[in-house]
Amino acid sequence: MFVNTASYTTNPVLYHLENRADRAACEQAMSHRRGEVIDTLEAQLVEWLVTQTPTLREQPDALARAIKLEIGDGGWETFGTWAWFPWRQTWVRLLPEAAFVAVRTNRNRDKITLEEQAKLASKCVGIAGLSVGSALAMILAMERTCGKLKLADFDVLELSNLNRIQTGVHHLGVPKAVAIARAIAEVDPYFEVELFTEGFTDENAETFMDGLDFVCDACDQVRAKANLRWYAKVNGIPLIMETSDRGMIDIERYDEANTPFLHGRISDDMMEEMRISSAWKPEYFDAFIDVSQASQRGVSSLQAIGTTLVGWPQLYTDVAAGGSHAAQVIRSVFLGEHVPDARHYLEVNEQLLESVN
Repeated sequence: MFVNTASYTTNPVLYHLENRADRAACEQAMSHRRGEVIDTLEAQLVEWLVTQTPTLREQPDALARAIKLEIGDGGWETFGTWAWFPWRQTWVRLLPEAAFVAVRTNRNRDKITLEEQAKLASKCVGIAGLSVGSALAMILAMERTCGKLKLADFDVLELSNLNRIQTGVHHLGVPKAVAIARAIAEVDPYFEVELFTEGFTDENAETFMDGLDFVCDACDQVRAKANLRWYAKVNGIPLIMETSDRGMIDIERYDEANTPFLHGRISDDMMEEMRISSAWKPEYFDAFIDVSQASQRGVSSLQAIGTTLVGWPQLYTDVAAGGSHAAQVIRSVFLGEHVPDARHYLEVNEQLLESVN
């Protein structure tokens, strides 16, 4: 179901106080837009200065001088950014972008070095489908494993989605892409997110894939799954698919020469069929899922769809773990580590049982 998102706001309004016009606009806006006001700018600035020079924590006089030097002659009125979140009716005052990002990612160090963080900031990741994809989107934004996300999903949030999509009941009936974009903006209002609320389609495929450094298949439609791989291969973009059964994860290195579709599980002829198909066939499903390797409960659930179940079950533990695994793979590829084209099963329960037995 396509939803017109023109009436949904997903980006906060940012007023950069070093800019005179922004200061005037902010003053006028704050006089008309009443809401909660959160101003912890001084504490944020202290945190930033201390992260740069940890010894300042024990030197209050030196810290005070550093604060005065940083805010400059204009004082507090010309320092930082006011962010207005319309869907929250809330004003929040923040550090300028570079300082904000430096503080927010500081605890990544040095599992992710400053040099690596700068490299990751130049990357763009596309995610088609926002169930498993929602967890991946949040993790990528939280760690800033990339500098931009493209999110594609045509559906709205329903109550049954709230077992695996981390948002609130106030977003019921709202497009999933909008809910996730807002959640990201509330963590990092400077992070760039582009939405495709019609989902990943034949019509927008080239636009969606343009500029991507990695793409995630987290969608359900066979046609979309096929076209994601076809465009990824044409454009030399690595792809990842996480299936929330037995922790199955597919790393598909279409950025490397002569990589076959889905590790050779999909022939060129089958790919052409799938690209125009409107329905699943057993051979399509087996190529993606490999029913012989699925969990017993997964197979039983599959057989019950349409009778006692309305869809493939997805637990939040599986979705969250899958998003984490996918994000780690994406980071490793971006940082030039050796990550071969392969299918893996990362089921924790199975490993625990093996260790017990």
